[in-house]
Amino acid sequence: MKKIAYFDAAVETPEEIIIAADMIPVRLFGNPTIGIDRANEHVPPTHCVWARNILEQAIKGLDHDIKGVITTHGCDCTNREFDIWLECIKLPFLFFLNAPLKRNETALKFFIKDIKELIFQLEEQFQIKIVSDKIMEAIRKMNQIRNLLRDISDYRAKMILEGSEFHALVKRVQQIDKSEALEILKTKLEVLKNKKSHLDNKLKKILLTGSVIDDTEFIRFLESLGLHIIIDDICIGTKYFWNNIDENGDPIKAIAKYHLSKPIYSTKFPSYERFKILKYFTEKYKVDGVINIAQKFCEPVLYDHPYFSKKFKELEIPYLFVEMEYNRESYKQLTTRFEAFREII
Repeated sequence: MKKIAYFDAAVETPEEIIIAADMIPVRLFGNPTIGIDRANEHVPPTHCVWARNILEQAIKGLDHDIKGVITTHGCDCTNREFDIWLECIKLPFLFFLNAPLKRNETALKFFIKDIKELIFQLEEQFQIKIVSDKIMEAIRKMNQIRNLLRDISDYRAKMILEGSEFHALVKRVQQIDKSEALEILKTKLEVLKNKKSHLDNKLKKILLTGSVIDDTEFIRFLESLGLHIIIDDICIGTKYFWNNIDENGDPIKAIAKYHLSKPIYSTKFPSYERFKILKYFTEKYKVDGVINIAQKFCEPVLYDHPYFSKKFKELEIPYLFVEMEYNRESYKQLTTRFEAFREII
């Protein structure tokens, strides 16, 4: 089956449209084990290292089943990088989906129009017809997946499921056929229902937020230091399954409203809107501390940090901000900082 990949920090790409086109949506992830020499020929080395990493992979060649890429409005860096993709990446289909920052009626109309343009161009390129019934069927399937992921996520709070295992599960769901994903999630939930808590109660319960964190090895690294990700504010986590799409009425409008109703992602503003959801998580899950990770040169997260630091101090919740390189060697270099944070909480 054909695949359409998406390059999207804020998970606002409507996978339902791709599914309705009888193709598999595949999210592109970085690879912290590779260099980014070829991408650096096109993008300044002071731009987001994660975005450059994905561009590097695309220049070298994506999976042969991938017939197109959708880039969705994330931050200024990823937005402008799309122009480079147009010049450097040889694929039959490339589309920039302009998900708006604002959340008002004008923004909703704008987003609906852009989603309709995506549908039109997919139909033109692949000589297919994407009908409302198939979009609604895809919505129902994705809502099932979101429900299951929310249920499974709760087992992190019950100290039954490791944060790294959950992170790897969400990554897998974002890269495989959704019918297969449904079966995997159903099976996993049944296993968890019959499993008792086995995690050490001395583990510190952490809320993880910040840039795109797509390397499961980093989550395992934190766990090795006694830090358990009980809840998160990242796109390979709660942002992917925060709520459901309305299954009544116009499916395209429902998809647009869904994405504009989710809490804003870390690459977008304003900071106080992001803090509301972080505060909600800290209270609901009674976390021991908050870790905010900024990938190198991730300006939106760097911008939020001073405000978050001030607000968490007022709440008397331990808060750690770390800017790091996108490679696994950098994790080891940060060991002392994470160990010290664990000691103070």
